[in-house]
Amino acid sequence: MQNNIFIPYKADTAVPPYLPFPRFLIPLALSNDAKVLYTLLFDRAGISKENGFIETDGTVRLYFTVQEAKEKLHRSRQVTTRAFQELERSGLIVRRKQGLGRPAVITLRIPAGKED
Repeated sequence: MQNNIFIPYKADTAVPPYLPFPRFLIPLALSNDAKVLYTLLFDRAGISKENGFIETDGTVRLYFTVQEAKEKLHRSRQVTTRAFQELERSGLIVRRKQGLGRPAVITLRIPAGKED
């Protein structure tokens, strides 16, 4: 019964929406939750860039709350918070708090010299 909802991927099959998973994440000592969270943030950064959320220095500014991440990852608040902390400690994101009740401004970082 389960096989009836999937079709074979063929040359003329339309590609469903997908997230670009940066290859540089694969060898990093991060949890899979942190890697998927970074991928979600990377996707959101593209949307923020299109919408003009650019800082004066040219960096893309994005907002992604722990609650939003929790829902997208289908994980607990604790696991989601830990994934954000892993990304911060590794230097892949910078979160700037704005005050009580306001979402943090997130800036993504990409390792230098990693274009492939």
